Amino acid sequence: MEPSILMNLTRGRIVHMLVAHGPATAPDIATALCLNKATVSRALGMLSEAGIIRRTDTTIEDTPLTYAVDHPQVLQEIAQARLFFAPWL
Repeated sequence: MEPSILMNLTRGRIVHMLVAHGPATAPDIATALCLNKATVSRALGMLSEAGIIRRTDTTIEDTPLTYAVDHPQVLQEIAQARLFFAPWL
């Protein structure tokens, strides 16, 4: 079984922030979590590709993309992580 994409501290913190506080921009996430913007951007890309978060489209020019959590996918990833760690729990 492959480990969950959420088994990474940075990605987990980003998802937790989005679940707890709602949609946010990449710069807002970087500032709130005291992370480098490049690190956040890389993590957001991985989470987006995995379908865990989604970018919200905006019709207003010069408005930064906002990221939000796909709750069903997060729950599925958490279940996968539990199965992965079950032998050690």
